[in-house]
Amino acid sequence: MLKGIHLTLLAGPVLPFPVPQPVLEALTEVEVTSATGTAGGFQLRFTIQNKSVLQQAFLVAATQTPLMRVILVATINFIPHVLMDGVITNQEISSGDKPGESTLTITGEDLTKLMDLQSLDGLPYPAMPVNVRVMTILAKYVMFGVIPLVIPPKLFDVPIPTMRIPSQQGTDLNYILDLAKKAGYVFHIEPGPVPGTNTAYWGPQVKVGVPQPALNVDMDADRNVESLNFQFNSTKKDLPIV
Repeated sequence: MLKGIHLTLLAGPVLPFPVPQPVLEALTEVEVTSATGTAGGFQLRFTIQNKSVLQQAFLVAATQTPLMRVILVATINFIPHVLMDGVITNQEISSGDKPGESTLTITGEDLTKLMDLQSLDGLPYPAMPVNVRVMTILAKYVMFGVIPLVIPPKLFDVPIPTMRIPSQQGTDLNYILDLAKKAGYVFHIEPGPVPGTNTAYWGPQVKVGVPQPALNVDMDADRNVESLNFQFNSTKKDLPIV
């Protein structure tokens, strides 16, 4: 493998595998979104021939496997970086720019989508503090490579079964988010650190990260930004006379 940036696309029901070369050749655009407080998503665009076998293969796979898993890995100078690990939620085919071609757009969300499919109202968690409840829920998704990273809150109690038994309300995702909100925590799933694994973080919000390189504009080989736009709003205020 040569130095540079290389994209790897894996797809499959539970354990994804690298897609064939014709699928990669048809891939024209990749978009990955990630934000705090909301689920991450991805969008893939393929340019295919109207009578191509590839078009039928996508449609048949989506019909037989409603939750097709997709992993996007960018290898930069021999180091793999997992961009997204999620499931397909929508497929759309539209006419292409050239005659005889179509554009297949595949949209998906991260693995939190799997946790928001079925409501489990009334599921009991006897004698379990909140962090143990979260660990118990996340254990159901170990087959998808979910690695729990649960931080116990500073103040928590162990409910006595003879007095009360906590029960789940809503889906797994809704219940975990509700527990996080009550504890002043956040919950999100980050792809990686290696392809096929995901880190499910439930704990206080971490605002300190790895220092990022400076933004360089018009610096030849060290350039890492295409353009920068600045906007200043200045307001004049009258100062009091003393």
